[in-house]
Amino acid sequence: MKKLYILGMLLGACSMFSACNDEWKDELYTQMISFKAPLGNNSLSEIYIRYQPDGTGSYQLPVIVSGSRDNERNIDVKISVDTDTLEALNREKFPVGRDDLWYVPLSEQHYWFDSEICHIPAGTNVQLYPIHFNLTGLELDDKYVLPLTVEEDPSYILNTRKGRYKALLGINLFNDYSGTYNTTLMNIYIAGTTDDPAKVDTREARVVDENTIFFYAGSVWTEDENRRRYKVFVRFEEGTEDENGTVKGKLTVYGDADDMEVNIQPIGECTYEQRVIQHETIKYLERHITTMTLSYQYTDVTSNPDYPMTYEVKGSMTMERQINPLIPDEDQAIQW
Repeated sequence: MKKLYILGMLLGACSMFSACNDEWKDELYTQMISFKAPLGNNSLSEIYIRYQPDGTGSYQLPVIVSGSRDNERNIDVKISVDTDTLEALNREKFPVGRDDLWYVPLSEQHYWFDSEICHIPAGTNVQLYPIHFNLTGLELDDKYVLPLTVEEDPSYILNTRKGRYKALLGINLFNDYSGTYNTTLMNIYIAGTTDDPAKVDTREARVVDENTIFFYAGSVWTEDENRRRYKVFVRFEEGTEDENGTVKGKLTVYGDADDMEVNIQPIGECTYEQRVIQHETIKYLERHITTMTLSYQYTDVTSNPDYPMTYEVKGSMTMERQINPLIPDEDQAIQW
């Protein structure tokens, strides 16, 4: 009798183990739809589009069928714009009353899709969904976002883990000179003095056109309510290449011609240098280094309107891009 009892327990345990194992298999093989659009520190998935004179560009957004085995059927994934999620992010991320800092949803005239359906054929686990842009006429200071979502449909299952069925695409135009510059060698003086300079660690240079960038003057805070008045425009003139492959040329520095109070203007010769060197430890990477040597002045008329203060800014700014020349797509080749 005792042996029969033990045998029954063993059979029951085996049955339970088998059921759990089958359940584990079902869960493992569940296939769900999501985007490949990981969020960065700013809660966006940054995408990069090279500046074109006609304003056009494109991006291929990966749409994924997750699971532990290959997709065995045709799936039509419905994709739409989702401004509600972006508005919720803005309200959560930025202080009350600072709507000027909000991410701006890209308006309809600046993008289009071949179709609102991403067709994923059987045997394909990742399908690229093309998005086309015309970015002409965007306000330079704003951060534009195209917020997308996978719509619910009974023909597929959404991967809702960490919001993977949503994509907040932060739009970044780039040219040969845009990016984040190290500015620790830029000194900011009160005009007429040479002592106790102020410094900032970095400056983001954003695209104006193919050969022109802008950044904010001196120590103007990138979230300052009046930052739009303090844009320093820098145009890279045609340079000459020496025997080592280094390109050197002059810079044209200017401010808003309609804002005579801020009065951004150069106070000395401004030049640049671009060179490419092999990465010291990663042999397939190239280091593209751009250095600007600048000297300009501006007047702060908003910190204390009753006592405008003129500053002189002198020194160098350096930006480095690491590029893998083996990757044909330029936006993917650059290590952003």
